[in-house]
Amino acid sequence: MAKEFYDLRVRAITVLAITIILFFVIAPFQKLSVSMLEGYTDNPAMEKFMPKGFTERLKEWNFYINSQWYGKNFGQIIPIIGIIIAFPLFSREFESGTIAFLLVRRSRRDVFISKFLAGLLVTACVMFVESSLPPLYSLIMSKNYDLDLYFKAMLQSVFAGVLWYNVGMFFSTIFRDQVKPILASLGILALTTTVGFLKGLRFLNTYPYALCSKILESGTIDVPYTIGVVAVSIVLVVFSYGAFKNSEV
Repeated sequence: MAKEFYDLRVRAITVLAITIILFFVIAPFQKLSVSMLEGYTDNPAMEKFMPKGFTERLKEWNFYINSQWYGKNFGQIIPIIGIIIAFPLFSREFESGTIAFLLVRRSRRDVFISKFLAGLLVTACVMFVESSLPPLYSLIMSKNYDLDLYFKAMLQSVFAGVLWYNVGMFFSTIFRDQVKPILASLGILALTTTVGFLKGLRFLNTYPYALCSKILESGTIDVPYTIGVVAVSIVLVVFSYGAFKNSEV
């Protein structure tokens, strides 16, 4: 599994670096954001996009950082992060021809498990670190922070990231180059998001879940959707293993 972690290091470090930079573009500028929005308070056009009292609520640290991080910036890139970590897992080996070398030394089952678990652990760790930025920053800056919401948002973010990691891994097992898996995964993301706007098919849109909408609104985890995410993830893992097991080298 050491090789798998070594192969993942560049993507993991790059994703973490970009996300941390994004966080520090948001966190220190609460007062600036509030003052800018206050300048549009009397603008009728802005009332259509900004709920009444929203600017006042942004003055509360917990609401500001949670809505801007979990409910906006970080939440929007969770699916993309999962896909980025997963798409080259198997396709790179097929593309470079190194898969034959791996299968000479190890069974397909061992190769699949090693790659799957390495990517899964990296995805979960990346999601955990990025989800933990608000409480860590609050602690350093001596700001009061609601840890109860953090634990719920962190858990849901990890599940959302793992779901899209499994989507990317599935396409990585059925394609023989690194371009098609990422295009197919992003295509599924775009399709499910678009179709999810239709009544009756909203469950296909994973963004409300990734953005922790229910947690931010009511303070509770979306348990039914979480169960669905786990179930779909398991199915994707089974399909991925089946595709890899029966693939031609």
